[in-house]
Formats: sequence, structure tokens, C-alpha cells
Amino acid sequence: MARARKRNAAPPLTVSRPALLVKGSDAEFRRLIHDLIAYGHRLDACRDAFAALAGISGVQYEILMLVSRAEGLAIGEVAARLHRSGAFITIEANKLAAEGILSKLSDPADGRRVLLKTTPKAMQLLERMAPFQRRINDVLFERLDAKRFRALRALAADLLGSGDRAVAMLDFLLREAQAA
Repeated sequence: MARARKRNAAPPLTVSRPALLVKGSDAEFRRLIHDLIAYGHRLDACRDAFAALAGISGVQYEILMLVSRAEGLAIGEVAARLHRSGAFITIEANKLAAEGILSKLSDPADGRRVLLKTTPKAMQLLERMAPFQRRINDVLFERLDAKRFRALRALAADLLGSGDRAVAMLDFLLREAQAA
């Protein structure tokens, strides 16, 4: 029979890096994780609401927003920027193309690559959504001044790279555990 945890005993630490521990505790780290997850849910809710305004899915909205700011992106570039597989982006881009929101063109420099571009219908959708996006995004990020915005942007980019490495490590460890 497993021994019950002592009533006032702290749970095991979930981090070991000294920079993430406060007085030997990971409680502040856990609060950070919970806050980031909760904020992520709010971002997802806003993304899904914007997507609903356009009559598309949340991930299709992400693709549309990315392509609208960098016309002529290859599927692989979209996949890399959104941290999704190329096959997944291809499926979703095909749906957007079928709706007349994106067009798919051969890359003049490399005929094997497909480039995504917005259509006039996409631009109409973006114009219709913009007033809502401005109001909501201004509230979502109202705590940031220009300096904090730049710092958060840089930190998010850094953390995303670490997140990709952590997921790769997790996949490896899970496969290793399953093989044992």
C-alpha cells in the first residue's frame, strides 16, 4: 500500500533550476504556469471569436492572419511560423482556398513550392473584423507600454524555442518509457 503524503508536506518540486525557485519552493513557478495557461485560454477564446466572425476555424484564422501580413508565404513557412506540421497546414489552406479566402500559386522561383496569398474576399473579411480585433486586442494587452511590449515579444520568442525543445524531449522520454 502506498504511503499517504504527510498532511503538511510539500509536493515534490516540478523544477530544479535555482532561478525558478523562490526560497526553495516552486510555488511561484506553478502560479506562473497556471496564469500562462489561463491567459492562453483567453487568447484562444478571442481567436475563436474572431474566426467565428469570419466563418472559419481558429487555426484557419491564424493562417489567414499570418498570410495577410506576409503575402506569398510557402506552406512550409506557414507551418514553421505556426509550429504546426506542413500536412496540417496544407489541409487547412486547402479549405481556405475552397472558400475563396486564400489563393494557392506556384512559386516562380521554385515550381515545387506552393505560395499562399489572400484574395479580395479575405481582405473584405479582414476589414470587417478589424474594428473588433482592435478593441479586443487593446484590452488584452492594455497592461503593456511600448517597452514592456518589446520585452514580452522577445521573451515569448525565446520561450517558444525552449517550448519546442521541451516537447521534443517529452516525446523522446515518453517513447523511452513506453519501450521500457
